[in-house]
Amino acid sequence: MSDSPEGVPHAQEQPVLVSIPEMPDRLEAAGLRKLTTARIRQLAGTDAFPDPVYTRGRLRLWLWPAVEAYFRDRKLTPGARTDLEKKADDGG
Repeated sequence: MSDSPEGVPHAQEQPVLVSIPEMPDRLEAAGLRKLTTARIRQLAGTDAFPDPVYTRGRLRLWLWPAVEAYFRDRKLTPGARTDLEKKADDGG
């Protein structure tokens, strides 16, 4: 029997919120490639990155499961020359 009052979620049921400075260590702990906070900020500015669930001033918090899913599903193209793709599209 639980000591928690009925209707109050247990600790493991609470949503896990993370800020950008926490993400590199959490990524590494999850077995994913550790990125710098600067790179995560850069990715957070894209449309593909999950939206923050809380924003106040400069503080933004994300749900960790959504962020982890984003990094697990993200397609990497190391060394891809996007400048050449643009020229090919332009016909130049």
